Amino acid sequence: MTRTRLTCAHRPARELLRIAAAEAGPWFPGRISGVFALGSTAHGGFVPEVSDVDIALVFDEVPADAAERVTALAEHVRALVPAEARPLADRLSVFWSDWPHLCRGEGAGRLPAVDRADFLEHGVLLTGHDLRHLCPRPDDGELVVESARFAARKFGAEPYLALLRSPRRLIAAGAREATRAVLVPARVCRTLATGDVVRSDIAASWYAAQGLPAHHLVTAAAIWRQDGLPPDTGEAERLLGRHLPLLHAHLAERIRQTLGPAAGADAAAACDRLTALSRPVS
Repeated sequence: MTRTRLTCAHRPARELLRIAAAEAGPWFPGRISGVFALGSTAHGGFVPEVSDVDIALVFDEVPADAAERVTALAEHVRALVPAEARPLADRLSVFWSDWPHLCRGEGAGRLPAVDRADFLEHGVLLTGHDLRHLCPRPDDGELVVESARFAARKFGAEPYLALLRSPRRLIAAGAREATRAVLVPARVCRTLATGDVVRSDIAASWYAAQGLPAHHLVTAAAIWRQDGLPPDTGEAERLLGRHLPLLHAHLAERIRQTLGPAAGADAAAACDRLTALSRPVS
């Protein structure tokens, strides 16, 4: 089912989407076929303090210099918003592809399989033409494998591991970073188990219902995402310290099971680093 209206009632987010859609056409004259809202502004669950504002540009054909020009467009849009809306504008995330690739079920530009599924199922047309009825959805196998490789790259990278090792730093970074460190792994685990792509709150409920490792932390993080971190962050810090390593060790095991011998050396090493988080320091 494709949506025709935004679920997000947050006016600054809607205005940011409007500005981005209006500026995209002149930025790529004669090249853009459609502009769509993605993510939580489209499929629901938008929280102003933590959510990204996602938008997708669909070209007739992706320009060779699309990446550089999209980056410049995003900076241009951020400069147009009022100062009070800048924190939200800093979370503007621009995806892009073209109809020929999408209609063949292929990735192009910046629209990986998980985001392509969200685009096809929940994206909201802001301006231009909508040809999604001609585009096949990524199959479950593609979604699962790509999600596993994404998780290995993101969470197995040493700079991120350093953040995971320090609950105090995560808390100091704010609700957005603290909750993403918990809820993104939960969402990936859901996709690896079922092949579907769901909102953070739905993934958290599923994870808790399965009784999976660190489910108490996942439930707490879903509350923090909606309501913010508690004024006394001590308990949040203790929960993260106790359960975050277990969550990522479980994620690593699910990645190994998903990719098997095809994991490759980089993904295997990333999983080893994630598993090591749960081992006592000798």
